[in-house]
Amino acid sequence: MTDEQTPPRGRGPNADEPHALTGLLSFWETVVEDAEATAAEYEDEGWETLVLHPGDVTVLPPANLPEATERVGFDVLVPGSEFESLSSWVKSAEFDRYDVYRAREDDTVFAVSVVQDAAASKAVVVPLYYGLDKVDAMVTRAREQGELRLYVRPVEADRRVELVQSDPEPLFP
Repeated sequence: MTDEQTPPRGRGPNADEPHALTGLLSFWETVVEDAEATAAEYEDEGWETLVLHPGDVTVLPPANLPEATERVGFDVLVPGSEFESLSSWVKSAEFDRYDVYRAREDDTVFAVSVVQDAAASKAVVVPLYYGLDKVDAMVTRAREQGELRLYVRPVEADRRVELVQSDPEPLFP
């Protein structure tokens, strides 16, 4: 894990609702460990990897505001140093495939998306989570569009990197 910490979720329209990880933090930590182990397996096969450590993952569009944004996927808040590394990678990479590993605990889905540039043997490993009660609008729109995106960003929301998942189904339960 990185020494750099991301801030806790701010006060917003969903601030009084329980966080998706409430009571599941140890499960999330296991998912992050699995992401790191997955990256190590890729590295053993000669790949260069970058593991992201999200401080927060938000479903887009939000369930309570389904028309609030045209973006469809996950807003993934990462430490600034990881964002800078990812930004450097995407300048020269062509991420053309991905694998998704998924698990469910109660009403929360955990996933690890491994976005790959096969030609360059580079893989970005992104652990994700979401509450089943938050994804209806996202699932509907992702299926209509035939894709969803991982919008990876640092705390400053004015910059982001988009990783396209051309078949959203593996991320859904």
